[in-house]
Amino acid sequence: MGENAVESRWFPSHRGRPDAGVQLFCLPAAGMGASAYREWQAALGPGVEVIAVQLPGRESRFGEQPLSTVDLIVERLTGPLLERADRPFALFGHSMGALLSFEIAHEAVRRGRPPVRLIVSGLEAAHDRTQVRGTAHELSESELLEYVLKLGGIPPEGHEYPELVSLFLPTLRADLAVGETYRYRARPPLPVPITALAGRDDPMVDHRRFAAWSQLTRTGARTHLLPGEHFYLDAERQAVLDIIRSALR
Repeated sequence: MGENAVESRWFPSHRGRPDAGVQLFCLPAAGMGASAYREWQAALGPGVEVIAVQLPGRESRFGEQPLSTVDLIVERLTGPLLERADRPFALFGHSMGALLSFEIAHEAVRRGRPPVRLIVSGLEAAHDRTQVRGTAHELSESELLEYVLKLGGIPPEGHEYPELVSLFLPTLRADLAVGETYRYRARPPLPVPITALAGRDDPMVDHRRFAAWSQLTRTGARTHLLPGEHFYLDAERQAVLDIIRSALR
């Protein structure tokens, strides 16, 4: 498979902002795809090129086997991402995507290509997570559906379309395994500033451990708590994008 074909799999959006000063690679939460960020480009303006990452097993890559460990995703994604990064770049991720962004930042630093900023959302500090649960990815199909409905990851009417929802559960199960099997490896703090965001009422985030993101960088961290629970990004989109725009300025 040619280089362009590989790139188009991971980054389905067109190269729409060749003059933007910074590229923002956006990684999705568990079970979600690149379309979660489809409205961000227009909202962030011409100074930022938004590049949404499409992981295997969803949307345009629905027929591919989803990857179920952080290490495997980082191994396969970092090379194409650094190829696509042709100017200063930043990383954004929500929940599982935040964990992946953190590890990709470390790998990019190791390869001599550090991002200009790491922006994480909906996740406790990677080294101090209280809820590395380790069991949700092993739930039965019906239990997994209930679990995701409770978190608000899919609409309540998901109960009405069990056959449709069941098509997405293998990818969701693999994504949950990504977070639940992750084990932090001690390394020097990143030479990259961190911006961290979370919902004030997020049951997945202990705010004391959320603040510990500052321990994982030697160039400063800022934390922001916004109204909402785990999936606060849509309701608070304008506030989130204002914070991101300011962080990348």
